[in-house]
Amino acid sequence: MSSTFTPFPSSSSVDADENEWWLRREISLIQNLLENEGELPRKEIGDRLGCKYWGPMRFRAALKQGVERGAFRKTGHNRYAPVG
Repeated sequence: MSSTFTPFPSSSSVDADENEWWLRREISLIQNLLENEGELPRKEIGDRLGCKYWGPMRFRAALKQGVERGAFRKTGHNRYAPVG
């Protein structure tokens, strides 16, 4: 058996649990903003929540997963709104 070296740490269930915790938190932040403010464009959501500090691709993933999980909905090109 040969092993392959990789410079990246292996992922574990702890990593997956932590990533899911952060994703749920980010979705919740977006959901709360939309429930308080109503429909908003993607850029405004990102600016208000400081998503540029979240890490690469996290904001995009949170928007996609939030829609898929029913936390909020996409209403048009780069626009999101609360479910209710």
